[in-house]
Amino acid sequence: MTLANVADPPTLGGRIVLVPRGGERGERIAEHVRTLGGEAVLVPLIEQLPPHDSAALHAAIARVNAGHYGWVAVTSVHGADALISGGALPGRARIAAVGPATAERLEAAGFDVDLIPAEFTGARLAERLAAERAGGAGGAAGDPDPADRVLLPLSDLADQTVENGLREAGFEPERVTAYRTVPVAALRADAELRPRLGAVVVFSSSGARALAGRFAPLPPGALVAAIGEPTARELARLGIPAAVVAAEHTAAGTVLALAEHCARLSSGPTAFTETPNREGTDA
Repeated sequence: MTLANVADPPTLGGRIVLVPRGGERGERIAEHVRTLGGEAVLVPLIEQLPPHDSAALHAAIARVNAGHYGWVAVTSVHGADALISGGALPGRARIAAVGPATAERLEAAGFDVDLIPAEFTGARLAERLAAERAGGAGGAAGDPDPADRVLLPLSDLADQTVENGLREAGFEPERVTAYRTVPVAALRADAELRPRLGAVVVFSSSGARALAGRFAPLPPGALVAAIGEPTARELARLGIPAAVVAAEHTAAGTVLALAEHCARLSSGPTAFTETPNREGTDA
């Protein structure tokens, strides 16, 4: 991302920023916020739970270990965790990861990640897999080939973007619920925190819905940064327009985009450009 005619460095200017995650991942994001001059408040808005019935997931992992699939396409860290905890074995299928955080989790468990899209979204992941297939990674269109079978370990709320893209490219995608995404219950402290918020970073459509349920309407002047266009669209649908959409679709990229937006505001009206980082979330 580049800025033109902005003299001030990126800074959050002391804003209180709601970080919608807890634990180790939330603390890493909070450190980005602090480094860029903000005050981070960790408030998990959603959580991931095992499926109500894990039989289908365990059966799919058994098929992975038996070499049934040519690819496993992992679209989140939580999907990676489900595979790892379910006993998936490295080396039994090629692995496509949506972004570096997901790849890092898989690699730490011994998996070799064969593909990461340049832009960290499910749509781009499907496009990259389609390009691999066109380059000889799978069979000809319409021909059955084990290399064309792709397992998708997804949230119960995930849309059909990836599987539709893969099916159109001639793959045989198989979707399995790897985890459930549910909102975290509201806290009494929410009412006290809401008027103090200066900004919020939002990393998913389910997170956008949870934000609306707990903190809408946001106080005047509070800025919302979305990790990507799908999240921004969901925020707009909920009446919470995103002030900025990250060009790099990661948590760190979202915090940086917010800080750069704050720097533009503090320097007054100015011409600027945003150039997407095509190197490549975590969804």
